[in-house]
Amino acid sequence: MVKYPQSGYNKDSEALHFYVKDVRILTPKEYEALKTAIPKDQHKTILDILLITGMRYAELLRLYDNSSWYNEKRNIIHLPEEAQKKHKRKQLERTIHPLPSMFNYLLKDFWQARKPPLESTWNKNLQRWAIPAGINPYGLSVKSSRKTLESWLIASGVVESTVCLRQGHDSLTSMRHYQGLAFSDEELRDIKKQLIAWGFSL
Repeated sequence: MVKYPQSGYNKDSEALHFYVKDVRILTPKEYEALKTAIPKDQHKTILDILLITGMRYAELLRLYDNSSWYNEKRNIIHLPEEAQKKHKRKQLERTIHPLPSMFNYLLKDFWQARKPPLESTWNKNLQRWAIPAGINPYGLSVKSSRKTLESWLIASGVVESTVCLRQGHDSLTSMRHYQGLAFSDEELRDIKKQLIAWGFSL
């Protein structure tokens, strides 16, 4: 089944190892290329926050209206039960940490800008930006940033239960999708370097 038939996109045959349930996982170089291709700083900020935190897009939208969820002194985001309303979810609240040391400036830019676009608009934006970035648009969606972070954490050796708690997954089952992603040695070095810059201890 073609995921985006109206746009004529087909799955990237050269990157079949970077799809999880038809969602495209990014390498660090692709993330940088995509960010460079984004024309507006506001949208670059949104991409960074989504990838660094691994938040669901619905959670990001609610964070925009609830700045108190960010504890600047401790540099953590605490998402209460109302942050996302997923019926299957069992973990009622969660704390997102670690975060980069300068993350507060990223959030200030986020809150000073216009409210993020609707999820459907963000999906279209990602696919549009992917083309000048040299990335096949197939499978790029709001889920890409979240699943990219999860795959990077698993590939870097972070314990699955730790990833589950940070991401708000109900079980370890969802983590097993990321174990077979074939990152090259260079990509893995770039992943670890990026995660360490974002405050993770590897």
